Amino acid sequence: DDLGGFLCLEEVEGVDCVWEGDDSVGRVCRFKPAASKSAKQSQQTRQAHPDAPLTEEEMQNFIHIDDFIETDNAPSQRTKTGKQSKGKKTPLEVSEKEEEEEDKQVSDDEEEDDDEEKEEEEEEEEEEEEEEEEEEAKEHAKAPAASKASKQTMPAAQAHQDVDVSAWEALGLASPILDALRKLGFSKPSEIQSKVLPLALKKRDIIGAAETGSGKTLAFGIPMVQYLARLPDLAEQSQRGLTGLVLAPTRELAIQVKDHIAAVAQCMPIRVAAIVGGMSVQKQERILRQRPDILVATPGRLWEIMSENDDHAAHIRRLRFLALDEADRMLESGHFKELEFILRHACIRQRVHRGAWCTMLTRLGLRVEKPPKRQTFVFSATLSQDLRIGKRGAAPKKQKTGATEDLMDRIDFDDSNPQTVDITRQEAVAERLVEARIDCLKEEKDLYLYYFLCRYPGRTLVFANSIDCIRRVLPLFKLLRVNVYGLHAQMQQRQRLKNVDRFKADDRAVLIASDVAARGLDIPFVEHVIHYQLPRSGEIYVHRSGRTARAGREGISAMLCSPDELTHYRKLCQVLKKPNGVPEFPVDQTIVGELKKRVQLARKIDQEEHRMQKNRHEDDWMVKHAEAMDIELDESMLRKPVDTEEQQRSKTKVQQMKRTLADLLARPLIPRGSSARYLTSGVVRDLAERLL
Repeated sequence: DDLGGFLCLEEVEGVDCVWEGDDSVGRVCRFKPAASKSAKQSQQTRQAHPDAPLTEEEMQNFIHIDDFIETDNAPSQRTKTGKQSKGKKTPLEVSEKEEEEEDKQVSDDEEEDDDEEKEEEEEEEEEEEEEEEEEEAKEHAKAPAASKASKQTMPAAQAHQDVDVSAWEALGLASPILDALRKLGFSKPSEIQSKVLPLALKKRDIIGAAETGSGKTLAFGIPMVQYLARLPDLAEQSQRGLTGLVLAPTRELAIQVKDHIAAVAQCMPIRVAAIVGGMSVQKQERILRQRPDILVATPGRLWEIMSENDDHAAHIRRLRFLALDEADRMLESGHFKELEFILRHACIRQRVHRGAWCTMLTRLGLRVEKPPKRQTFVFSATLSQDLRIGKRGAAPKKQKTGATEDLMDRIDFDDSNPQTVDITRQEAVAERLVEARIDCLKEEKDLYLYYFLCRYPGRTLVFANSIDCIRRVLPLFKLLRVNVYGLHAQMQQRQRLKNVDRFKADDRAVLIASDVAARGLDIPFVEHVIHYQLPRSGEIYVHRSGRTARAGREGISAMLCSPDELTHYRKLCQVLKKPNGVPEFPVDQTIVGELKKRVQLARKIDQEEHRMQKNRHEDDWMVKHAEAMDIELDESMLRKPVDTEEQQRSKTKVQQMKRTLADLLARPLIPRGSSARYLTSGVVRDLAERLL
């Protein structure tokens, strides 16, 4: 330092510097021989050389995704124990990390304009990825033990032997299907299954109707799996094409149907895949290239992929099975156009074979290849009168052909007389469902919904007609410390599935949803369904109410009816054949008075926070785009308050109101001597009926 210069040291290979001593006695640098090269490399990560090609040894564990088939052995399972597991890993498991990155990238791109939601979802995704890695580690640890078992995926010895499946054996099902049913605990078929399966196994086309939760999925899923189980070359998956196609109106329903069919086919090398919107297109195209046996899809995404790839469209034309779940919903706007294109491709070979030019070629002695026979299933919980009578079997009418009859004509059944199986009840809803009505003003719906949730806790599904209503109610009930989640069509698919899983996991959770959740979703143990806004039709009411009282369990469906909805309520009762209306639900006005203070205060907090947040977002949006366009922004255009004290007063006011709300929420709600028993808890079997 005294010389005013600096000392420049040159790094010498093979020598390490070790400092000895401290500041009090002085520090001395000593030179020692460096550690061995192998030890040094173990401590430091190797540098990447992207320009240099990988050696054959480094490439031996890699395989191109387009060349990978399910029957191949997974390379990652071949090493530690020295034993190879044959056919244990699917292509999806091999490319799992790549697919998760694609989904995460799609989700991040679409949420770029909403910073707060993006941060929350990223944290949740990290937690989920950690959980998935832990599950993968557990599966890999179990792989050596599993490889010692027999080649069968799940032998009967591992199934639940105490489940009697003799009722299924009478249908002549393959033994792997019986093993899967035994493991699932299905001792006997449901009513719709017992009536449909004998006809379906005889290759008859089926038009079916049954109440929600009755097992319609397996009624058309088991015949597909049974056909594949009887194939002599079942193990040669590369030689098989697409066998069955199931069309569902919503993404959640499609994924649910896929899981149910895969559960029945778990004892066989059968691949079931789902193609839905809101997920990576590249990932789903890769799934189709792996040639699944059964495909479950939503019409919009399937048609998008078919229109861009002729090979996928060709597979649709060679189907053996075609199933439409929730067929009445398919007729609604937004679905019918894509469905029409898909059905046209699926039925084109049958129509061509019955065409005039094909008949002429046959007369000339030329051989015309007959297309394979296709079996068709059409199912719904609310089968309209048009669907109950197929177009070919119905007498000609002078009235205009309805959309449902038009759909039946487009499906083009191979069976000249499709069999109709209708087990719906006259009341249209489940037998053990209790229906009720709460009369209130439109402004008081939040209050009475909060009353129901506090007075009778349980897994509750709340339906609203508009997405704006859901977005308004969600933050209000979060302020009231209700474990509430949202579900609507404009929500990211990843977030939708996440909210449904959280709702299933919590027995006191509340899911506020649009009618996207009213179709076919099998959420177990939903105890209450609340119609925050009256459904637009009796058909929607049946599907909403069908989310509870499933599979013989109890449930309650309550409507919040305001004076401006009375006319619609009377029409609804007329359609549902309830001349006396729906009984009124008893309400304790003493508790309502206490809850009113909470709801009013929470509403004020929500309005104030919304105002502050809206101003901040608008200012941030203007500043961001002004910088992008490289222009100067006049400060007078911003809504930021000039007086920072006023902004601080608003924040202080909100904090004070939140403290007051916390004090109100801490007070006991249920008066002494009252019961907060679940309406469908089973402690008192007919508690809901007694209250009404």
